[in-house]
Amino acid sequence: MDYRTLGRTGLRVSLAGLGTGGPARIGQSAGLPEAESHRLIREALDLGINLLDTSPAYGGSEALLGGALAGVPRDRYVLATKFPPYQGKTVKQDPQDLMRSLENSLRVMGVDYIDVLQYHGVRPESYREVVDRFQPVAEEARRQGKIGYIGITETAANDPEHRMLEVALAEGIWDTCMIKHGILNQRAAQRVLPLAEEHGVGVFVMASVRRSLRSAEEALATFHEMEAQGLLQDLAATPEDPLGLGQVGQPVPSVTRAAYQFAAQSQAVSTVLVGTGNIEHLRQNVADILSPGLSQEQMAYLQRTYGHLAWPT
Repeated sequence: MDYRTLGRTGLRVSLAGLGTGGPARIGQSAGLPEAESHRLIREALDLGINLLDTSPAYGGSEALLGGALAGVPRDRYVLATKFPPYQGKTVKQDPQDLMRSLENSLRVMGVDYIDVLQYHGVRPESYREVVDRFQPVAEEARRQGKIGYIGITETAANDPEHRMLEVALAEGIWDTCMIKHGILNQRAAQRVLPLAEEHGVGVFVMASVRRSLRSAEEALATFHEMEAQGLLQDLAATPEDPLGLGQVGQPVPSVTRAAYQFAAQSQAVSTVLVGTGNIEHLRQNVADILSPGLSQEQMAYLQRTYGHLAWPT
């Protein structure tokens, strides 16, 4: 496993991180037995993954993590969870909701502290309200030793321009952030990733594959939809090479390998989250992330061809 420093936290985290949300939710979506989800989490640890990302909003993911991590030395993993600041479409009113949510996460996972507590899915229009209401409580939780660091995550589908993070990172109050970044969402590289580097903010990348690049068939369907919307033209996509990388004249990686490699290419990125409910899929994802990086020619092609996109899924 490769490891990078999570910004100014100084924590060393695995380049491949285990995400417990997304479509799979570590097997919950497919009805995977609890014991099998536990086995998947322990396999992630055996593969060298030490960054585990979860949220109260991910069904029973926190409880599954807690069960799998029972008896595992606490210094073997970095645990990140979240505080959902919204009730429906409005910001929660009681600042102590953050402390209650945190304490419940601690109880459910059976740990004494969370390494990183993140505000979950903060919308651009309510960023200021969320921070002003809950940040004093988050800082108090840090003083009490219940959390180590404070981060913030964006709403991938509703903020493709990363407007919230542009404001947030410039304030210099965040230890980490989570962004949607990849072949079909490259705009973070223009502004957000440089801001994160400037302010020493550790970067979690989510959804670099998600529902659009999980397979060649899925990628082709995505690109046909983009062509129908006028977002792509004259794309040389085939079932064997859906991204058209063969035009560069080098060995063509699988679509998932290219997607994970692209997401991990920037040194501003600390960890790239993978989500799955299948152990073989987990092993393949890790192999994809750790394989030799894309060449300069391949990166230039992907930037030139897809760099204008902000795909929501």
